[in-house]
Amino acid sequence: MTAEDALRQAEAEGLTLLLSESSNSGYRGVSFKSNMKTRTKPYHAEVQRGGKHATLGYFATAEEEALAHARSPEGRAAVAAAAAPPAPPLMTAEEALRQVGTEGLTLLRAENSRYSNSTGYKGVSFTNSMKTRPYQAKVKRGGKQVALGYFATAEEAALVFARDSAAHAAPPQPPAAASKYEEAQGQVRGAAARHASGRARQARGAAAADAKRRTRQPGVNYV
Repeated sequence: MTAEDALRQAEAEGLTLLLSESSNSGYRGVSFKSNMKTRTKPYHAEVQRGGKHATLGYFATAEEEALAHARSPEGRAAVAAAAAPPAPPLMTAEEALRQVGTEGLTLLRAENSRYSNSTGYKGVSFTNSMKTRPYQAKVKRGGKQVALGYFATAEEAALVFARDSAAHAAPPQPPAAASKYEEAQGQVRGAAARHASGRARQARGAAAADAKRRTRQPGVNYV
């Protein structure tokens, strides 16, 4: 298959041949082999499958090989990833702290700050294997560790941890219902208070009446 035939076939099948500046063939997943055994078909295609290199074959032109790569599940996934919108910009530590204040959250300090991978925040650890997002947030749920993701700063990871903790916090418990004994005691105290209040009103009324009878009026002789 000539290069032109391969390009026409890719267009007919609606496939995209991904270009690559780092490949010596100009296409992603395609390499040029200049040894004697591959003189007639010097272009080699391979993909990563199941953690191993899987060979797609040798081809006469880079375009034919790129077509074979585009037809593979890995090639289709690579095209979809290339067409995906760019990832959002990384959140800075200052932005994460401002967001904490906006949401009314609290970043919990870690108790094991003496360990080398500690970041000072609870649920956040540092790993060298992730270059752009080296801070991982994890929570313990149902007796198991649950990963919340990798982040560019420890503050952003702590923010995600705080959000998760707030979302899964136990709701406040309603006050315990009073027992029948406590209800009975309350009724007795209420009745006693009402009785005492009634007697006090009666005493005040009697005192007022007595005071009125004893009031001397002008022109009246009292014995």
